[in-house]
Amino acid sequence: KTIAYAECHDQSIVGDKTIAFWLMDAEMYTGMGDDGTSGTVVIERGMSLHKVIRAITMGLGGEGYLNFMGNEFGHPEWVDFPREGNDWSYQHCRRRFDLADSGLLRYRCLLKWDVALHAL
Repeated sequence: KTIAYAECHDQSIVGDKTIAFWLMDAEMYTGMGDDGTSGTVVIERGMSLHKVIRAITMGLGGEGYLNFMGNEFGHPEWVDFPREGNDWSYQHCRRRFDLADSGLLRYRCLLKWDVALHAL
């Protein structure tokens, strides 16, 4: 049996970038607004590649597809649990699920696509 995944929790927990952040980088903080117009080239390309990577992973992966929470909608930040190295900060010890719920942000489009992919 094989379980496939495009990114794992270790990638996000140890401070590495998520796939979405590798593809769109800091523009995710300013370019994910959805006012009905096309996004920037970086955001449009990044979202498209994000979808393709997940489709290939799911299609070729075998019997199962694993997704670390938040990455299905392109969560922009890593998870950093309180520890001595970050002065016991809780600042990045969360997932912002509200990003995908907002009708004003493009994160919802990635989540809708992921849901549709699972329905195939």
